[in-house]
Formats: sequence, structure tokens, C-alpha cells
Amino acid sequence: MLIELPPAEREPLRPLFRGFPGLRGIVDAGLEGTMGRAWADDASRPTVGMIQLDFCLLAGDPESPAAKEAVRRLEPPWWSVAASSDAWEPLLRRAWGDALTTRPRVDFRAGPWDRAQLRSFIDALPEGHVLRRITRDDVTRFRQLADSLVYNFSSLDHFIDCGVGFGVEHDGRFVSGCSSFAISSRRIEFDIQTHPEVRQRGLATAAASAMIEHCIERGLEPCWDAHNPASAALATKLGFVDPAPYTAYEVRA
Repeated sequence: MLIELPPAEREPLRPLFRGFPGLRGIVDAGLEGTMGRAWADDASRPTVGMIQLDFCLLAGDPESPAAKEAVRRLEPPWWSVAASSDAWEPLLRRAWGDALTTRPRVDFRAGPWDRAQLRSFIDALPEGHVLRRITRDDVTRFRQLADSLVYNFSSLDHFIDCGVGFGVEHDGRFVSGCSSFAISSRRIEFDIQTHPEVRQRGLATAAASAMIEHCIERGLEPCWDAHNPASAALATKLGFVDPAPYTAYEVRA
């Protein structure tokens, strides 16, 4: 039987998630208890663990009865799933059948950063575009660009108090942005959004560069997990390294 672990009691899960193939910022936020919810089959010596924060992350022994219970708990809005190994896939397929689809992702590592290049990306913003750190006065308009920039936080005030975001503003609206999809004392998982009408203009590159600089200055590890070739290409351009493909899953009702 799975039990929910309060934020201060999640450290025993860490060995299960060591070497998780991607989404390391989400993993760290979940284990640290700064964000999300977590379950285990045993509070002190777990064999199966689950973290839920937009994604559902599964780790441990997929042959355990607790693993079956974890898979049964997959309900909306947790349709995106990643697991500690491919050995979870047969269990997921038995539970969800044709509703389960695979989604290739690529985990990147933080580079040796070229600060001059990052600054050049920011300086190359087109005329009339302004890059700014998101404040309490800006955050409502920032959310209008994309809910995913803030929706892992309990409120907009929570985002401002605990998260971080950088947005590119043009004609009174944010048209691109980078935010902390998940944040812990060690890592930030990046979320990047750009309005479809203004893509391929360097706006996301500038916003992400500002976030990388923020991480460098505060001793945080930037985490980039690409879900498509464009995202992977941007990661490489920024200086992320060591791309490592892995398989994630989605459940479609």
C-alpha cells in the first residue's frame, strides 16, 4: 500500500531516484519537498516511489505490488509519465493498453558556460523587445503567455516568492519567456514558451540565457529536458551538453 510522504520525510526516496533518466529538476524539487507530492510503499525503506508534479515520475521495483498500485493511481492531470527504467513499460502497457503512447525526450547536462555568448544572445534581442525579470506586477501578464510557466506553483504569489521567470515583452505583452517549471535549493527545471507568431527570432534564446545567468550567480544547476528537436537544438545553442535520449509516456483517454 502506498502512503503519501510529507515534504520533510521524502529523503528515503532519494536512492530510488538516483540516476533517473531525465527531469532532474523535478526529481530534486519533489524529493526536497519544495514542490509536488510524493508516495512510497514504506516511509523508511521504500522499494517503490512516485513523485507527482505535472509529470508523474515512477521509480523502484516495477515487479512490486506497490508498483501496480502506483500505475493505477495515474489519473488526470498526470498523463505524462517518466520512469526510472524501461522495465516499467510492460506494467504501464498492461494497465493502459493502446491509451499509452511513447514520447522521446532528451536530457541535457549543464555546460561549461560561455558568459560572453549568453550575454550576446540577450543583447541581440530585436528592437522594441525588452527582457525583464518577472515581478509581482508582471506575473499575471506573464501567465497569459502560457499557464505552464507558473502552474506548478500554488498561486502567482507563490511563484513570485519561490520561483523565478524572465520574459521578453513587446507592445505591452509578453511574447516569450523562461521560468522555473520546478525549483529546489540546487536545481531549476526550465520551461520555455514563445508565442507562435514570433518564433525563430532569438527571443527564447535570450530569456533562457538570462535564466542560465541567474542560476550561475546563485549556484543553481540549470536543467533542460527537451521534448522535440527544436528544444534540443536550442539547448545545444545555449551550451547544454551530453544529450541523453530516453523514453517517456503519455496516457490518452
